[in-house]
Amino acid sequence: MNKFVLAFPIPVPVEEPFAITEIVQVAPDAKTLMVPGCSVAFDVVRHKATAGLSEIFKEHQAISAEDASAIDAHKSLLFLLGSVKSADDLRMVNSAILKMFAAGATGVYMQQSGTAWTANGFREALDDAEFPMDPWINFVEGADVLYTLGLETFGLPDLCISRTGGDAEELRNILAVVADTLFVDGVSSKSGTEVDGGDAGMFTLRAESKSPFAKDSPEFNRQGIMRLVKK
Repeated sequence: MNKFVLAFPIPVPVEEPFAITEIVQVAPDAKTLMVPGCSVAFDVVRHKATAGLSEIFKEHQAISAEDASAIDAHKSLLFLLGSVKSADDLRMVNSAILKMFAAGATGVYMQQSGTAWTANGFREALDDAEFPMDPWINFVEGADVLYTLGLETFGLPDLCISRTGGDAEELRNILAVVADTLFVDGVSSKSGTEVDGGDAGMFTLRAESKSPFAKDSPEFNRQGIMRLVKK
Protein backbone atom coordinates (compact mmCIF):
# COMPACT_ATOMS: atom_id res chain seq x y z
CA MET A 1 0.00 0.00 0.00
CA ASN A 2 1.30 3.44 -0.92
CA LYS A 3 2.52 5.49 2.04
CA PHE A 4 0.99 8.84 2.91
CA VAL A 5 3.28 11.83 3.39
CA LEU A 6 2.17 14.56 5.79
CA ALA A 7 4.22 17.76 6.03
CA PHE A 8 3.76 20.00 9.07
CA PRO A 9 5.18 23.53 9.37
CA ILE A 10 6.40 23.75 12.97
CA PRO A 11 7.72 26.62 15.13
CA VAL A 12 11.10 25.15 16.06
CA PRO A 13 14.32 24.96 14.00
CA VAL A 14 15.31 21.65 12.45
CA GLU A 15 18.21 21.39 14.92
CA GLU A 16 15.88 21.44 17.95
CA PRO A 17 13.46 18.82 19.34
CA PHE A 18 9.74 19.31 18.74
CA ALA A 19 7.62 18.48 21.79
CA ILE A 20 4.29 16.80 21.02
CA THR A 21 3.48 16.09 24.67
CA GLU A 22 5.38 16.51 27.91
CA ILE A 23 7.01 13.12 27.42
CA VAL A 24 7.02 12.66 23.63
CA GLN A 25 9.45 14.67 21.53
CA VAL A 26 10.70 14.47 17.96
CA ALA A 27 14.48 14.73 18.14
CA PRO A 28 16.44 16.40 15.31
CA ASP A 29 17.73 12.98 14.23
CA ALA A 30 14.50 11.05 14.84
CA LYS A 31 13.67 8.35 12.28
CA THR A 32 10.40 7.03 13.71
CA LEU A 33 7.57 8.31 15.92
CA MET A 34 4.64 6.94 17.87
CA VAL A 35 2.05 9.56 18.75
CA PRO A 36 0.10 8.89 21.97
CA GLY A 37 -3.32 7.44 21.20
CA CYS A 38 -2.30 6.34 17.70
CA SER A 39 -1.09 2.80 16.96
CA VAL A 40 0.04 3.72 13.43
CA ALA A 41 3.84 4.06 13.35
CA PHE A 42 5.31 7.03 11.50
CA ASP A 43 8.62 7.40 9.72
CA VAL A 44 10.09 10.86 10.34
CA VAL A 45 11.97 13.35 8.18
CA ARG A 46 13.02 16.79 9.44
CA HIS A 47 13.58 19.55 6.88
CA LYS A 48 14.53 23.21 6.91
CA ALA A 49 11.90 25.91 6.43
CA THR A 50 10.51 26.71 2.98
CA ALA A 51 9.97 30.34 1.98
CA GLY A 52 6.49 31.37 0.84
CA LEU A 53 4.91 28.13 2.03
CA SER A 54 1.48 29.72 2.53
CA GLU A 55 1.05 29.98 -1.26
CA ILE A 56 0.62 26.20 -1.41
CA PHE A 57 -2.14 26.40 1.20
CA LYS A 58 -3.85 29.25 -0.66
CA GLU A 59 -4.13 27.04 -3.73
CA HIS A 60 -6.33 24.62 -1.78
CA GLN A 61 -8.49 26.93 0.32
CA ALA A 62 -9.05 30.55 1.20
CA ILE A 63 -7.01 31.30 4.31
CA SER A 64 -6.84 34.32 6.55
CA ALA A 65 -3.89 36.71 6.61
CA GLU A 66 -3.26 35.57 10.18
CA ASP A 67 -3.08 31.89 9.18
CA ALA A 68 -0.85 32.71 6.20
CA SER A 69 1.54 34.64 8.45
CA ALA A 70 1.63 31.78 10.95
CA ILE A 71 2.51 29.29 8.22
CA ASP A 72 5.19 31.52 6.71
CA ALA A 73 6.71 32.04 10.17
CA HIS A 74 7.49 28.33 10.53
CA LYS A 75 11.06 27.45 11.50
CA SER A 76 11.18 23.96 9.93
CA LEU A 77 9.10 21.19 8.38
CA LEU A 78 8.28 17.85 9.99
CA PHE A 79 7.33 15.04 7.60
CA LEU A 80 5.42 12.01 8.87
CA LEU A 81 5.13 8.97 6.59
CA GLY A 82 2.96 5.93 7.18
CA SER A 83 0.24 3.60 5.94
CA VAL A 84 -3.43 3.16 6.79
CA LYS A 85 -5.04 -0.25 6.39
CA SER A 86 -8.43 0.37 7.98
CA ALA A 87 -10.90 3.06 8.95
CA ASP A 88 -9.67 2.75 12.55
CA ASP A 89 -6.11 3.45 11.39
CA LEU A 90 -7.34 6.53 9.54
CA ARG A 91 -9.24 7.86 12.55
CA MET A 92 -6.13 7.44 14.70
CA VAL A 93 -3.96 9.27 12.17
CA ASN A 94 -6.54 12.07 12.10
CA SER A 95 -6.28 12.26 15.89
CA ALA A 96 -2.48 12.37 15.60
CA ILE A 97 -2.76 15.29 13.17
CA LEU A 98 -4.87 17.15 15.74
CA LYS A 99 -2.20 16.47 18.38
CA MET A 100 0.41 17.96 16.05
CA PHE A 101 -1.67 21.13 15.82
CA ALA A 102 -2.09 21.24 19.60
CA ALA A 103 1.73 21.06 19.86
CA GLY A 104 2.17 24.09 17.60
CA ALA A 105 2.09 22.90 13.98
CA THR A 106 0.25 25.51 11.90
CA GLY A 107 -1.01 23.30 9.09
CA VAL A 108 -0.62 20.04 7.19
CA TYR A 109 0.21 19.41 3.55
CA MET A 110 -0.82 15.96 2.27
CA GLN A 111 1.67 15.24 -0.46
CA GLN A 112 -0.15 12.20 -1.87
CA SER A 113 -3.26 14.22 -2.76
CA GLY A 114 -2.04 17.81 -2.80
CA THR A 115 -4.50 18.88 -0.12
CA ALA A 116 -3.23 21.58 2.26
CA TRP A 117 -5.04 22.53 5.44
CA THR A 118 -4.39 25.20 8.02
CA ALA A 119 -4.80 23.90 11.56
CA ASN A 120 -8.19 25.57 11.89
CA GLY A 121 -9.21 24.50 8.39
CA PHE A 122 -8.46 20.84 9.09
CA ARG A 123 -10.33 20.93 12.39
CA GLU A 124 -13.37 22.44 10.68
CA ALA A 125 -13.19 20.00 7.76
CA LEU A 126 -12.96 17.04 10.12
CA ASP A 127 -15.86 18.32 12.24
CA ASP A 128 -17.99 18.80 9.11
CA ALA A 129 -16.86 15.58 7.40
CA GLU A 130 -19.35 12.79 6.96
CA PHE A 131 -16.46 10.35 6.48
CA PRO A 132 -12.99 10.27 8.12
CA MET A 133 -11.22 10.27 4.73
CA ASP A 134 -12.97 13.42 3.45
CA PRO A 135 -10.10 15.84 4.31
CA TRP A 136 -7.65 13.50 2.58
CA ILE A 137 -9.32 13.59 -0.85
CA ASN A 138 -8.55 16.23 -3.44
CA PHE A 139 -10.54 16.89 -6.61
CA VAL A 140 -9.36 17.90 -10.07
CA GLU A 141 -11.62 19.09 -12.85
CA GLY A 142 -11.01 17.84 -16.38
CA ALA A 143 -12.73 19.15 -19.49
CA ASP A 144 -15.85 17.09 -18.81
CA VAL A 145 -14.87 14.90 -15.85
CA LEU A 146 -14.28 15.41 -12.13
CA TYR A 147 -11.47 13.26 -10.68
CA THR A 148 -10.40 12.36 -7.14
CA LEU A 149 -6.75 12.50 -6.12
CA GLY A 150 -5.11 10.62 -3.28
CA LEU A 151 -7.00 7.33 -3.09
CA GLU A 152 -3.92 5.21 -3.83
CA THR A 153 -2.93 5.82 -0.19
CA PHE A 154 -5.96 3.69 0.72
CA GLY A 155 -5.08 0.96 -1.77
CA LEU A 156 -7.78 2.16 -4.16
CA PRO A 157 -8.02 3.44 -7.71
CA ASP A 158 -9.00 7.06 -8.04
CA LEU A 159 -12.56 7.78 -9.17
CA CYS A 160 -14.09 10.04 -11.77
CA ILE A 161 -17.56 11.10 -12.80
CA SER A 162 -19.04 13.09 -15.69
CA ARG A 163 -19.45 16.78 -14.86
CA THR A 164 -22.82 16.75 -16.64
CA GLY A 165 -24.31 14.69 -13.80
CA GLY A 166 -24.75 17.58 -11.33
CA ASP A 167 -23.06 20.61 -9.81
CA ALA A 168 -19.51 20.40 -8.45
CA GLU A 169 -20.50 20.03 -4.79
CA GLU A 170 -22.99 17.29 -5.56
CA LEU A 171 -20.46 15.37 -7.64
CA ARG A 172 -17.79 15.69 -4.96
CA ASN A 173 -20.23 14.26 -2.42
CA ILE A 174 -20.97 11.30 -4.70
CA LEU A 175 -17.27 10.58 -5.17
CA ALA A 176 -16.65 10.86 -1.41
CA VAL A 177 -19.54 8.50 -0.61
CA VAL A 178 -18.26 5.89 -3.05
CA ALA A 179 -14.65 6.24 -1.83
CA ASP A 180 -15.83 5.65 1.73
CA THR A 181 -17.87 2.63 0.62
CA LEU A 182 -14.81 1.09 -1.03
CA PHE A 183 -12.40 1.74 1.86
CA VAL A 184 -14.52 1.51 5.01
CA ASP A 185 -17.09 -1.06 3.89
CA GLY A 186 -14.62 -3.08 1.84
CA VAL A 187 -16.71 -3.10 -1.34
CA SER A 188 -14.73 -4.31 -4.35
CA SER A 189 -13.16 -1.60 -6.51
CA LYS A 190 -13.03 -3.82 -9.60
CA SER A 191 -14.60 -2.77 -12.88
CA GLY A 192 -18.24 -3.87 -13.09
CA THR A 193 -18.93 -3.53 -9.36
CA GLU A 194 -22.17 -1.77 -8.43
CA VAL A 195 -21.70 0.86 -5.73
CA ASP A 196 -24.06 3.01 -3.69
CA GLY A 197 -23.76 6.75 -4.32
CA GLY A 198 -26.04 7.69 -1.42
CA ASP A 199 -28.90 9.99 -2.35
CA ALA A 200 -27.69 9.93 -5.98
CA GLY A 201 -28.50 6.22 -6.32
CA MET A 202 -26.50 3.34 -7.68
CA PHE A 203 -23.49 3.48 -9.99
CA THR A 204 -21.35 0.94 -11.81
CA LEU A 205 -17.55 1.15 -11.75
CA ARG A 206 -15.95 1.15 -15.20
CA ALA A 207 -12.18 1.12 -15.66
CA GLU A 208 -10.79 4.08 -17.59
CA SER A 209 -8.40 3.00 -20.36
CA LYS A 210 -6.22 6.07 -19.95
CA SER A 211 -5.14 8.32 -17.11
CA PRO A 212 -4.99 12.10 -17.60
CA PHE A 213 -1.75 12.06 -15.61
CA ALA A 214 1.69 10.97 -16.82
CA LYS A 215 3.14 7.86 -15.15
CA ASP A 216 5.98 9.87 -13.63
CA SER A 217 3.67 12.56 -12.19
CA PRO A 218 2.74 12.56 -8.48
CA GLU A 219 -0.95 12.47 -9.46
CA PHE A 220 -0.64 9.13 -11.26
CA ASN A 221 -2.42 6.29 -9.46
CA ARG A 222 -0.95 2.84 -10.10
CA GLN A 223 -4.31 1.30 -9.15
CA GLY A 224 -5.92 3.03 -12.13
CA ILE A 225 -9.05 5.16 -12.38
CA MET A 226 -12.66 4.01 -12.18
CA ARG A 227 -15.49 5.99 -13.74
CA LEU A 228 -18.86 6.08 -11.97
CA VAL A 229 -21.59 5.29 -14.47
CA LYS A 230 -25.17 5.97 -13.33
CA LYS A 231 -27.42 2.92 -13.46
